[in-house]
Amino acid sequence: MATINEIAFPVNRPVDFVITSDTVMNSFFNPQLGTQIYAMAGMKTQLHLIANKPGTYFGQSANFSGDGFSDMHFNAIATATPADFDSWLDKVRASGRALDASATAELEKPTIAAPVSYYGSFEGDPFQNYIDKFMGKGEAMRDALHGADAAPAGEAMPGMSGHSG
Repeated sequence: MATINEIAFPVNRPVDFVITSDTVMNSFFNPQLGTQIYAMAGMKTQLHLIANKPGTYFGQSANFSGDGFSDMHFNAIATATPADFDSWLDKVRASGRALDASATAELEKPTIAAPVSYYGSFEGDPFQNYIDKFMGKGEAMRDALHGADAAPAGEAMPGMSGHSG
């Protein structure tokens, strides 16, 4: 399952977040849970959180990233009991929506104030797909930054030593 702008977990249960971005650098910030961590395109960052009291904890993007930035927020819900968490899971799974290629393409379009969305299932590994977009792209990125006649990966450019520190 997958969710947009809402996450839930049982109170007093450690949660491991693995975070990335598809485009600009951004920041995952949940002040009541005491944290901020950056999300960067093609990179994984990890964050471990725990809520010691049930409740809804406000989270937001804390890195200016263009139009709609002020509406980039989410709720982290610490459920009082495991049964409450199971009920939330059932609600998400019952959405009947799949995070497939078509849904992903829609989510990648710019939006402002996107609503909470639930996906009861997903295809493949969407998170890893975002990471993989940037793997093996070194040559294309080098060419875009330095021109197509840049030295191939692992070779020194003229006037530069082959040493990497």
